Amino acid sequence: MTIASLVVMILIAGQAAPPLTSGDRAAAEAATQAYREAWLSNDPQRIMATLTPDAVLYPSTLPPIAGSDAIRKFWFPSSSSTRVVAMELSIDRVHVDGDTAVTSGMGSLTFVVTTNGVDGDPRTQRSWHVNVLRRQRDGTWLIWKRMWGDLR
Repeated sequence: MTIASLVVMILIAGQAAPPLTSGDRAAAEAATQAYREAWLSNDPQRIMATLTPDAVLYPSTLPPIAGSDAIRKFWFPSSSSTRVVAMELSIDRVHVDGDTAVTSGMGSLTFVVTTNGVDGDPRTQRSWHVNVLRRQRDGTWLIWKRMWGDLR
């Protein structure tokens, strides 16, 4: 799926749809916040557990990264480690249509990269984000697509 296809899907999701229930909205928000909490735990397994196995990332300025293995290699390379020291995540909009939800908002991430046992300086990135979530068979919500853009 291209970024253009994802944007079209998000725009379509923003059109008239059945009324959003407070339970659906709360579940989509909770799944998005679980992603934040997983990063704050610095536990790769917990982070990956917030995504569907066929998830796709659309990082700012990079090509899409598809599937669990590729995402794991991108986020957790063997040549270095990243420790998240702070993460803020606001959710400005939520839309649910059946078993698909879209959340969007702003955020910031402060992290330290360690290479060869040496910590780099903390870096903070501010960004916007869009998550497309899917309701799973057990009723939980997981991130299927995640897109973000860095703010300068």
